[in-house]
Order: sequence, then structure tokens, then C-alpha cells
Amino acid sequence: MTPPATPADTPIRGREATIDLDAFRTNVSILAARTVGGPLVIDMTADAYGHGLVPLARVAAESGADILSVRDQGDAESIADAGIGIDVRCWHTTRFSVPPAGSGIAAFGFGMDLTDGAPTGVVPVMTVSAPVLSVKRVPEGHGVSYGFVYRTPKETTLALVPVGYADGIPRGATGSGRMAINGRQYPIAGRIAMDQVVLDVGDAPMVPGDRAIVFGPGLEAEPTAADWAANSGSTAGEILARIGRRVPRRYIDREVAR
Repeated sequence: MTPPATPADTPIRGREATIDLDAFRTNVSILAARTVGGPLVIDMTADAYGHGLVPLARVAAESGADILSVRDQGDAESIADAGIGIDVRCWHTTRFSVPPAGSGIAAFGFGMDLTDGAPTGVVPVMTVSAPVLSVKRVPEGHGVSYGFVYRTPKETTLALVPVGYADGIPRGATGSGRMAINGRQYPIAGRIAMDQVVLDVGDAPMVPGDRAIVFGPGLEAEPTAADWAANSGSTAGEILARIGRRVPRRYIDREVAR
């Protein structure tokens, strides 16, 4: 039996990437405190790994970064046009005169491969989520998604979530990716499609409008970008950077709110 739909007068947020500027501010401050023997360089490549170049550049400049590195001259110009007073270096046009203390992607909450990882205290900044659009009770053996590569092992409930590989979710995680709803992880059932995925949520109570967390800091049982990287043969940096513009960014800054 399908649970009742969300009342029509209750607004449901669509897919979104929530960017925690407080977490980013704390991460940069931690890196700044650990920097010895050179300037702290924050890598802002690829729109700050999908977080948003100008908002993150502004916070980095306020939080102890000495240099921002970019790969495109247009990014350097965007930072300057926003009135952000910090040294910006473009990898194709400038050599560093002082060996920089590069942050890798630690400022965004993750360590780099072949290093000791991110410093203690840094946390992931981006949380990607989307609403459950529909739920359906199905019998054992029900085929799911393209090619029916997944068939339900028993009677279960399926939840449809409108986020897919066109939004940056890696198809390579088909068969291994997971998302969290209400503090519990559930497997993706079948192939990851362009615009949607289906979760096998078993007998858990579920209604349209419940929030599916694709990845986040991992503080409330949700997967992290590093988990998705492990499940798709990728890296956390790639998972972050590939989240596309179809996913609106929503910025949270509690310091400004105070």
C-alpha cells in the first residue's frame, strides 16, 4: 500500500546542494593555524569544486587564506570583480615565488589520495539532497530501472528520488551507491538514470516529501562524497566538482545571521 501523499499546500524543496559557509570558515581557519613556512593557498579550481567560486573566495579571504589558486583567468577576474581583496594566482600564468602550503581539498572537508588526509577538525561543506517524489509497495521479484538488473529480493517499498547522472551522480555507483532518509541509509535499486534513482527502503515508513541525502558531512548517518568515490572508483574532489548547475546552491552562514 502506498503511503498518503504530502498535502498539496505543503511546499517541497527540489534537489539542492547546501553549502555550509560556517564549516568552510572553520576549515580554512584550521588550515591557517597549521601553516608553517609559507602562505596558505586554497585551491578554488572548478568553481571551488562546485561549491561556488565567489562566495567561497570571500569566506576564504576572511578566514586566513593568503592566496587563492585557480586554473582559468576568468575565475581570477571574477574574484577581483567581486571586490575580494586577496592574492589570486592562475596556474597557467604564474609561478609561485614562495613554496605554498597547499590545502588540497581539505578546505572542503576531505583529504587527498597519497597524503595523510585532512587535518583533524575539518568537515565536509556540501550536502546534496532531493525530495522523495513517490513511494510504491512492490512484490518480490519486481524489476527496477533500466534492464531490470535489480529485482526486489522480497516484498518491499521503493522510493523515487529525482536526482541522477545528469546532476553529477556517478553511474559507476550503480549497485553500490546509497542515500539516507530520516537518518538511515538505503541502497540504490537498479541503474542510476539520467534524472532519477530508486531506493529500496524495505519496510521503513516513507512518504513523498521526505528528504533523501545523497551525501553530506556524515554526521547523521548519511554517506559522504568519499563514500561515493569509493563506490564509483573516483575521488571525493571529483564527486564534489561534478555536481551540476541543475542542482541549485543554497548557502548557510550562521555567522552573518548573528
